[in-house]
Formats: sequence, C-alpha cells, structure tokens
Amino acid sequence: MTQLFLSVRLNARNAFLTILAIVITLMANGCGREREEAPIASPPTEAQANQIPNSQDNSNSEEGATNKANETAQSESGTTSLSLEGTVVIWHSWTGAEADAFNEILGRTQTDHANLIIDTLFVAYSDLEESYIDAVSSGGGPDLLLAPNWWLPNLIQGQSIAPLIDLMPTEELTRYWPAAVENLAVGGTPYGVPATVEVVSLYYNQSRVAPGALPKTTDELLSLVRTNGSPGLGLYNSFYHLQWGLSAFGTQLLDGSGKAILDQSPGTVQYLLWLIQLDESPGVYIDTDYGMLVERFKKGEYAFFVDGPWSLSELKEALGDQLQVALLPAGPIGQARPWLTSEGFFVNPNKGKDTQGLAAQVALELTDGESGQLFLQIARLLPATRGVQGPDPLLNGFMAQAEQAESMPSIPEIQQALGYGGDMLIKALNGVADPQEIVAETTALINEANNR
Repeated sequence: MTQLFLSVRLNARNAFLTILAIVITLMANGCGREREEAPIASPPTEAQANQIPNSQDNSNSEEGATNKANETAQSESGTTSLSLEGTVVIWHSWTGAEADAFNEILGRTQTDHANLIIDTLFVAYSDLEESYIDAVSSGGGPDLLLAPNWWLPNLIQGQSIAPLIDLMPTEELTRYWPAAVENLAVGGTPYGVPATVEVVSLYYNQSRVAPGALPKTTDELLSLVRTNGSPGLGLYNSFYHLQWGLSAFGTQLLDGSGKAILDQSPGTVQYLLWLIQLDESPGVYIDTDYGMLVERFKKGEYAFFVDGPWSLSELKEALGDQLQVALLPAGPIGQARPWLTSEGFFVNPNKGKDTQGLAAQVALELTDGESGQLFLQIARLLPATRGVQGPDPLLNGFMAQAEQAESMPSIPEIQQALGYGGDMLIKALNGVADPQEIVAETTALINEANNR
C-alpha cells in the first residue's frame, strides 16, 4: 500500500496527504512528522500472529478474558463506574511522542482497573496492515488494532474487523466528533473507536494581519489579498488541501453511492473562478510545491497558509508567538468543511463476544477525555473526543475547525475522485479550458473510472 504514496517526508502517520500527491501527479515536497522506526520493527512471528502471549483467548469458554464490563462498582462518592477485568492485546505502530502518550494512557487505564491487563505489540507501520489481515485470516491476531481510516476498505474487504453495533451502545460514540465516527464507518455502520483526528485550518502570521482583521468569508479573503499592501496567501494545490471550498460554495465531490456530482451544482464552477481570482492577486501563491510554500510562510512572506497540525512545530519554531490558527472562511453558501481523517481502534472479529465487548470498552477508556488531554499535552495530537481543551491555543484552533469538518470518504471510489479532482484544479488554474467544461469533463472521468 505504501507504494501508492509519495511522502513529502515519508510521514506514515500523514499518509493520506501523500496518496493525494501521488494520485494527482503532484511532485511536491511533503509535510508532517516522520514516523520513526523503533527497535522492534518487524512483523509478528507466526506464533505471535496466532497465539499472542498472555491473551489466552478462548472464544468458546472466554476463560482467558473475563469481561466484567457490564458490572459496576460503587465508588466512595456513591456513583458507579465500569469495572474492566481481563486481558486485551493491542497491535500498533506508534513511536516517538505518539508512543509516549499512548504508554501514559495505557498506564493510567490499568491503574484505574486493577484487574485489567493490556499487552501491546509494536509492528512497523509498513508491515502492520498486512500482518494484521494475515493473522486474522489465519484465525489469530490481537484483540484491538490501532490504525488509520484509510486502511478501512482493505480491512472490510478482508473481513478483518468487527462492527461495533453489537459491542457497545451507539450512544457511547456521541462523545466523539461526528466526522471522526463517520470516518471509521462504512454505510452508516461504525467499525472503529476514534482516538485522534487531523484536519486543515487557516494559519496566520499576526505580524502581517491583526486578529481583528481576519477574513470571515471567502469574499473578505479575496478582497483583502487584492488590496494594496496585500498580506498575501499560500495554498498548497492538492485536492485534500483545497476541498474545503466545495462545501463553502455549496457543492460536493461524491454522493452517498460514490458517484461524482461536481457538475450538479454551479458551486463547483464558482469555486474554481474564486481560486482563479485569488491566483491572479498580488502576493498569492497557489502551487504544487509544498516545501516552497512552507518556507515562504516561515519567512513571513505572506500572512495566511492553509495546512494541518503536522506542520505546527516547524512553523511555531520559525514564527514564535506570531503564529496563530483561525477557522477557514465561510463561502457564499455555507461553512468551510475541510476533510477530517481519524486513527482509531478496531476489534478483531475472531474473538468471542465477551472478549470483543471487553476490547470495545477498553478502546472507549483509551479515548476518553483524560486520554484526550494526554494526546494533546504529550504528543500534540488532536483528540477525537469532543470538548477537550488544552493549554495550546493553536491546537485548540484546530479542534474548533474539527467541529465543522466533514469525514473524508473511506470508500474505494475516492482514489479516482482525488486523482481527477486534483487534475481539475490544475487545469482551472492553468487556464486549460473554461471552468464549466473542466468540471463536466472531470465528473465524467471520475464516474467512468469508477464504473458509475
């Protein structure tokens, strides 16, 4: 799968950005943190894949993983809380600060539940998906898999994950951002418990534009950058980074069946015309060279830059307290709704119902509000849990954007749609044809490629 990606910094955690780059044939320098390789960076052995030490799962008797998640224990205050008991095995590929946060969360959870044991196995990111699917197909594998949403089609196709509908009340998922839940669902059926999310928002340099002068709408942004002494703007010309404008102009890429519908609303053409006007404005750079855009923004050459939290540390180091995050501007039809992607926990379908139930409850514990605080503070990851606030206003800004985000589709049709959608942006900005012709052609090409 990784051969599909062109990584701007070989960043596995942000691979959704790189798949966009390769599909739309953009040769760009990339973004985000680089996933480090840990000393244990090999696939599990056959024994590990089929009989994880300490899990001792028996799907018939369930003696190896006694699940008392449905029982409650009285606390000193008289309230009730879940009592989790048994052993849960998790496979993951997190390293560095991500692993530090994960380990802290694991320790807290096991302290809260004295009779709960959580065993983890690190598998290198490049090996984890295939190793897990192979293990499950052989009747083994862990109880939980921590993985990104873009693996979802392959996991579903391989029948490697269990739907959550029978494992927990659906009310449990209301604690997360709706887009995060949808991002780990197929056909409305949730398959994953969201842990962290990523989304793009609007960085700005307040030495070049005052917070009180921030544009709230696309019209205001266009007017601002077309004035004398324009503060300037940088936009990475990838479909992922620019998709937010479709919702702002009242259009969308695909319908619920995966059919492209860009030509069914005038908003697509209007959005392209707006981008063209932006591109013709002084101090505006809409380019496929991500690295160049980052460097210009770091040097203070323009005030605005659309990107995700993966570049926060680098930009903060360069700009200091001048760096801020604001919501993307609303359009003439509605709010800007950038795509949100999630990473979360998936339950092994091989396990018995009691073991699956325990695993699902553990996933909820590992993604609660306290865990969200640790994701923020230790790893600077955006928690999928709603209402979590940290001391960093920049991360809080991204979480405010996540509240308005929509789920990036986790369906096979998205790959062709991204490719041709990216071509559409390039053609429009290069003036290859009239925007209306480009939209009609793009829609037809996507549907033809997807047999729609």
